[in-house]
Amino acid sequence: MNLKDSLCEVELFCELPDDLVEEMIARGSTYEVSPGVPLVRQGDPSAGMVMLLNGTADVDIDGRAVGSLSAGDYFGEMSLIDGSGRTATVTSGPGGATAFRLSPAAFMDLIQQHPHTAVLLLKGLVTRVRQLEGQVDGAAPG
Repeated sequence: MNLKDSLCEVELFCELPDDLVEEMIARGSTYEVSPGVPLVRQGDPSAGMVMLLNGTADVDIDGRAVGSLSAGDYFGEMSLIDGSGRTATVTSGPGGATAFRLSPAAFMDLIQQHPHTAVLLLKGLVTRVRQLEGQVDGAAPG
């Protein structure tokens, strides 16, 4: 799957027209990291979305392993909107990783240049929040 198709799978962006997804790709950056290198560190003020394009990554919160990610997985999409820092450390797996990063500044610039997309982005955001609520509800003791 190419980067454009991968981004179209992200709930926040699934309603955007192809030309805006391509513009978002042009505003972001793709980078590679060696094995065992943090993609982000818990507590860092840096915000923005990161999507794994290749490889795997481990997710730790307060030094405790909480999950793993693989190609197509992403995190930080909410921080594109609220600018919040990192709530977890994400470290590349044994084969390293290739990732795509989009900063909040690039994201907001895109919205300012194309204000009609705000409603589409809100629809995607609501979808993501509902999914997260469902995960929390499903994990609650019964």
